[in-house]
Amino acid sequence: MSRPPFVLTWRLALLLSLSGADQVLAAQSHFINSAGLLKVGWQDNKGEPQQLSYQLAAGALPPLITYRPARMQEEIWQSLLREANDQFPEVQFSLARPAFELSLKSRHQDKAQAAMAWVKTRRAELEQAWLRQYYFQYFIPPDGSRAIKQDHVRIALESRSELAPLADLLKQSGATELEAYQNTTAWVLDFVQNIPYLLLDEPSGRGGRGLLTPRQVLEQNSGDCDSKVTLMVALLAQLFPELPQIMVFVPGHALLGVALPVQSNQESLMWEGQRYLLMEPTGPAELPPGQLATSSKVLVDSGQLSIQAVRPEEVGG
Repeated sequence: MSRPPFVLTWRLALLLSLSGADQVLAAQSHFINSAGLLKVGWQDNKGEPQQLSYQLAAGALPPLITYRPARMQEEIWQSLLREANDQFPEVQFSLARPAFELSLKSRHQDKAQAAMAWVKTRRAELEQAWLRQYYFQYFIPPDGSRAIKQDHVRIALESRSELAPLADLLKQSGATELEAYQNTTAWVLDFVQNIPYLLLDEPSGRGGRGLLTPRQVLEQNSGDCDSKVTLMVALLAQLFPELPQIMVFVPGHALLGVALPVQSNQESLMWEGQRYLLMEPTGPAELPPGQLATSSKVLVDSGQLSIQAVRPEEVGG
């Protein structure tokens, strides 16, 4: 049997390298989680003090697990062998661990051949079902190899309703609908950048590679780059489901693109006929929409990226 694809994770090992002169760094003044009532204060990118108090709505997203190939293979093969014994009683199935090599024996060659063909098809179906059950997906990273990562977009979209109380507080007005989009996006970006960055592989992090859900980022007041991008995607999708967004994955990092007007001095990306304004939700630098860390800009400009579109209609929203 072929080896499963590697799991893809995103981490920011070093402080983002900043372009230009001195940058404002995100700075929370306080954070309190009192029995689910969240109170947070921070200094915005203009140096003004801000604060919010909110309680998240009930959520339906299950706890996320860390991807472990051995666990996936064991659970898939157990299900497959149970079905195979019912489907082909004339065939004897034997699975050798830990390599997960399958052998078949039967007095009827045609039955064994049919069973092997069935196993190949059914195993692929069960693998896809397992990945979906645990919010993983196949993905092609910038190096072109096949990988498995958590389905950031699905996690974001299925988190929308529980974030509604916070999203409503972050929504900004404008003279036009477009201006409201721009003002809100900039404000959500400022809020998310101020959430402290935490590498999930560290002992104080999640205790292993993985992703924090939007709810976990807010309640724990910390997250790594893809966890914070997923949070921002969820907030904007809750407020403006019609506003196109893309998640942009570069080696070791994640960015966000939103279909908003782009000025000549702002970084953007053209994808599938639509131009997206790029932004850095991770922080700790309070970079406004259209401004990237130097390291991110180099990777984007060199085409070392993969893109996942945010499509609410695909999850019923």
